[in-house]
Amino acid sequence: MHTRLLSIAIFAALALTGCKETASDTASDVSDAQTDAAKDSSEARQDATEVAADASSKVTDAQQAYAATDAAAQKKLTKAESEAMIKTTNAEFDVAITDAKGRLAVAKQKCDALNGVDKDSCQSTAEAAYQADESAATATRDAALVQANNHE
Repeated sequence: MHTRLLSIAIFAALALTGCKETASDTASDVSDAQTDAAKDSSEARQDATEVAADASSKVTDAQQAYAATDAAAQKKLTKAESEAMIKTTNAEFDVAITDAKGRLAVAKQKCDALNGVDKDSCQSTAEAAYQADESAATATRDAALVQANNHE
């Protein structure tokens, strides 16, 4: 029995020493682990670079789409502003001419109280004032229409 116990003790001692790696095995395992770690890190960096490049590309695409949309929206706004300027200008011209015609009608009514040369002179003055008002309104309208057509 003692022999048997001694055999078990020797076997256990051999088993324990047999589990210990040699220095070269340890160095090889360390080298393999370093190689694997470097490979894994390189792959992770490559994946991160690809993800970042894809994200950057999507941002660039979104910026270009925004710029195109922004340019189209700006063009549409500019066109709407130009059209509004034209309509407003024409409406203001209509008001100016209506006012001028009203002043002409009032002036002519005042002229009816006169006779002869005085009446003729009064009517000529009223017509001249109307022509001046009409010319001023036309010049203002035309300048505003040029500005509206050149609105960018």
